[in-house]
Amino acid sequence: MNYKTISNLLLKKSNKYLKVSIPLFVFSLILLSIFSTLFLNQYIQVKKDFINNYNTHIIEAYYTNDQSSIHELKFSDENLIREKLKEQIPNLDYDIVKKYQINFSVEDENGRSFFLYALSKNAQDFSGINELENNSLYTDSLEGGYSTLNLPVILIKQGGFISNKTVEYKLKNCNENFSKSPFFSNENSEQAFVGFDTYKNIIEMMYGTKWDTFEKQFDESNTFGIQAINRMFIYVKDLNKVESVARVLDYMGFSTNYTFKAFDNFSLSIENTIFISMFLSIAIFLITAVYIILSFNSYLKVQQKDIGILKHYKYTEKMINRLYSKNINKTFINTGIFIALFIIIIGSVFLGIKQYLYIGLILSVVLALLCVVNRIIVLFLLRKYTNKNIIELLKKSKEFE
Repeated sequence: MNYKTISNLLLKKSNKYLKVSIPLFVFSLILLSIFSTLFLNQYIQVKKDFINNYNTHIIEAYYTNDQSSIHELKFSDENLIREKLKEQIPNLDYDIVKKYQINFSVEDENGRSFFLYALSKNAQDFSGINELENNSLYTDSLEGGYSTLNLPVILIKQGGFISNKTVEYKLKNCNENFSKSPFFSNENSEQAFVGFDTYKNIIEMMYGTKWDTFEKQFDESNTFGIQAINRMFIYVKDLNKVESVARVLDYMGFSTNYTFKAFDNFSLSIENTIFISMFLSIAIFLITAVYIILSFNSYLKVQQKDIGILKHYKYTEKMINRLYSKNINKTFINTGIFIALFIIIIGSVFLGIKQYLYIGLILSVVLALLCVVNRIIVLFLLRKYTNKNIIELLKKSKEFE
């Protein structure tokens, strides 16, 4: 028996029906592929812009305020925040970065003025740049060589401050793009950053006191006439917890700012968008699977008369299953090859070639759908018809026609 010849004859006989059903079958898979690609494209963009963006995880705390006055940030505020967050949001994964400043300009040997800033050492974990080196001056205008800062030696007198001499501090010039990090905001056009240890040295040189003493006295009465802490940055690892942390800080009296403050529960909106997109993807996936099965069920209904004739000529159910499964498998293989090429092309266009893992995911899902549906059709649907007797097959064929 030549299965190939008979299989081809059966395929030709049903060619008119397949010319309609197969294109619709392929079209449904194309729609599924396009929607999945567009969904992943949006997900990648959301992940880049929000989920993996340090800026969206950071809350800025500027100062504290009560009903009657506004207070500058203190060194002890960090511990107060940590204690409150431990109480209100247990097991929260977060960190706090302090931004220090000299809130008056300091000149170098060439008369250039700088407002100096520094960050606590853990800032490198979130800043997108390496840790600032000691004895270096980071600006976006100087590169190479050295700058010598003329630091004022400040004496604290009753009722005010005086400075009648300066001390030189030589620093290596380093060029840095401040836009790389949320901590390097362009507050003024003459800002410069130094490492934390360098900042401590500057404070000690200007005020003639040790850093530990400076911290203690600053919190107690701040007789130094300087606003040492510009702001604090609270980095929250879980984006969904950002608003909860911000509410705690607001309750404590801190003035806060963060990316989603102007939105009403933005993280929930993102979750809902992703959920709806996933739901639609699954719905299209299931609808496509049901459509394919129904299409081939109609195809096999058309074939009932031929199945009955084959049984009349002593073809066993196993033989008939083999004949029809050959055509069905061939259709699925050709469709799979076409859809795979289509997904690779459309994925490269919308997602980019570098996103090969996501392209592979779409490809795997669609091909898995084809394999599962193919097995349902061949192992269950086809056998449902080949198990019928000749009289029932001819009778049902007559009714269907």
